Amino acid sequence: MVASYDRQVTDDAGRATAPAGWRRVSPFARPRTPGEWVSDGLVNGLLTLSWLASVAGGRPDQIPAWFWPLDVALGGFACLALWWARRFPVTVALLLVVPAALSLSGGLAGPFAVYRAAQLGRPRAAVAVAVLHVATGLPYHHLFPLPGMSWLVYAVVIPLLYALAVTLGLLGRSRRLVIEGLREAAARDRERYEAQLTATRHEERERIAREMHDVLAHRISLLSVHAGALEFRAGSPAAPSTAEVRDAARVIRENAHLAVEDLRELLLLLRAEDDLATGRPQPRLDDLGRLAAEAAEAGQQVDLVVDVSAAGLRETTERTVYRVVQESLTNARKHAPRAPVRVRVSGGEGARVRVEVENAVPVGVTDADLPRGGNGLVGLAERVRLDGGTLVHGVDGGRFRVRADLPRAAR
Repeated sequence: MVASYDRQVTDDAGRATAPAGWRRVSPFARPRTPGEWVSDGLVNGLLTLSWLASVAGGRPDQIPAWFWPLDVALGGFACLALWWARRFPVTVALLLVVPAALSLSGGLAGPFAVYRAAQLGRPRAAVAVAVLHVATGLPYHHLFPLPGMSWLVYAVVIPLLYALAVTLGLLGRSRRLVIEGLREAAARDRERYEAQLTATRHEERERIAREMHDVLAHRISLLSVHAGALEFRAGSPAAPSTAEVRDAARVIRENAHLAVEDLRELLLLLRAEDDLATGRPQPRLDDLGRLAAEAAEAGQQVDLVVDVSAAGLRETTERTVYRVVQESLTNARKHAPRAPVRVRVSGGEGARVRVEVENAVPVGVTDADLPRGGNGLVGLAERVRLDGGTLVHGVDGGRFRVRADLPRAAR
């Protein structure tokens, strides 16, 4: 079976994605697209109508009566064979060498077959087939000269016609290869971006694992201390009173509950901040004022309003609120250093906490100039999502807005 040809491409891992020569592929590997069905139908329909018009017009005077039925048959075969020119471009062009050379009614099928060979086949094969068409077609004028056309004119027109067909075919081929290259590059960029997102989320979860490990270790140590003290007092002469036993049991129960909750958070979130490794205290909702003051010392204008109480909020929710504001201020400092930043932390709707941060987009900066989900925003979105909330960000009315909605209580 004759096969058509397509490019072979490879990526960094050696898979087929970037131009690297040619490879044989099955002509039936890809079905026609709807657009190809329409274009092939139009071309074949027009050529068939041209053939029918030639047949209906009767036999030309220069063609003998005995040869006219053969001319009509060859022309019909040429028009019919063109339907497979997209899948077998070089093969069809070779099959039409004789019909295109000896049939006046199907003469237009030859240049179009060469065009398809140049567009979809190998360039060298297309040029060779075009030369073969010209070489076999020129003697036709000696057998049946066209009225009013000398052989010299015929010898110039036919090569120019096939040269035009080859040129247009090669231009179409170049356009197709450029589009395929752009699609392959876009696919590789998308794969790299997805890999970067995965790596960022993995790093965030590793950091939360370190954080929750420290918190969980703290809870377990409290359990151990209180249980050890209760065990020591129970075995000593000064036995604890009922109230002391009840208080110790209450502390153990509360810390056991918190330990279970922290363990659940560890399994769900699996991320934390790097400063936990240094033993620094974790940020809370009350630290937002200090964060705004530090930003103001750095020259940033921050309008902070906190309209929610930390009472009843989980520690992870407080930390997430802090990180949302921190990351938003950092992005505003980087991309809009002189723009005032408005920060609002409110009760939101229902049992949720809403964080809204917005700043004006600098004059002359378009949406295309703004960062498209860098590692900071990606990690922040992952943190909010795993904490049971949602995060949206983007440009609205000339201002860059970040909004996070977080649950007040555990899910």
